Amino acid sequence: MIKKTILVLSMIALIFSCKSDDDAVPVLTSDFVYTQEEKDAEIARLKDYITQKGYENVQATESGLHYIIEQQGEGLTPEMDDTVIAHYETTNLETDEIIGSSNREENQYGQALRMYSLLKGVSEGFMLVNEGSVIRMFVPGYLAFGKIGDSYRGIELETNMMYKMELNIVLKN
Repeated sequence: MIKKTILVLSMIALIFSCKSDDDAVPVLTSDFVYTQEEKDAEIARLKDYITQKGYENVQATESGLHYIIEQQGEGLTPEMDDTVIAHYETTNLETDEIIGSSNREENQYGQALRMYSLLKGVSEGFMLVNEGSVIRMFVPGYLAFGKIGDSYRGIELETNMMYKMELNIVLKN
């Protein structure tokens, strides 16, 4: 029994001691990193869409998220480790197609969403408002599905998106 234990421990030590830096987990390549020129091109397309559709009072964050606060609430403001319960409508700005929405008949308050699991642009937008707010977010591709896209939903890479979100409840964690 002791010999088997020593043998197993020796094998484990051998396996872990042979690991080199070359065996490290690969990081995303530069193919997924946006240059400033690429970001600027997506912002230009986003601004063209906003202008063509006649949206007014659009604000922008430093990251490039554009938004309109359609209704300002008075409740809690979410942080990255919180859960929000919200109604939503998602539009692909490249096709102008609504590709998803919450069902008010099934749940009057909306869907529970963990802030850290949302797209970067959507979580950033939620942190601009509080409970009871309605925000329309124009999210550039690099803050949405990026250079990967979402084949399940038919979203091409580098697609700009729009999210109309009604933030009903913030669950602090």
